[in-house]
Amino acid sequence: MTKQNHDCTRQKREHLGTDSRPYHFLDSGLPNVYLVGVKYWACGECKSQWAEIPAPDKLMNVIADAIVMKPGILTGAEIRFLRKRVGKRASDFAQLINKTPEHLSKLETETLPLNEGTDKLIRLTYGMLSPDTSLLTKLSGRGEDWLNSIAAGKKPPARIKIAKARNSWSAA
Repeated sequence: MTKQNHDCTRQKREHLGTDSRPYHFLDSGLPNVYLVGVKYWACGECKSQWAEIPAPDKLMNVIADAIVMKPGILTGAEIRFLRKRVGKRASDFAQLINKTPEHLSKLETETLPLNEGTDKLIRLTYGMLSPDTSLLTKLSGRGEDWLNSIAAGKKPPARIKIAKARNSWSAA
């Protein structure tokens, strides 16, 4: 039996992402980003979801900042997100961090483990190239504490929660 086509706009229900039920923002390209304070809609039939995302460029900057500042080692998806956020091809970014494009690819696909030194270099490289100039201020202000929080033994958060307040975003 085949599923009949339907009109999602007729089946939709409006929701608001809350702390207890945030909106899972898969459009970021990351599996663990959740938004609080955004309106979103879900189709009652096919379960597809879509959201109203104000100031998307600011949102992506806040997500990148949260990734750079988080404790624990970066995931492959986070490395790819940061690289793409600064608009670098894999070969160009690999050169910046003194790796081959193949090595970077293996880090991004997690077929090769990321060591602490390369992790720190990726974060600092992103910070230097980031369109968000306030990130370097945050990094330098927390210097040693931030570098120590990256240590492989530190547990990263399971979710990156970002909250909307008017037309601004902040890590929750």
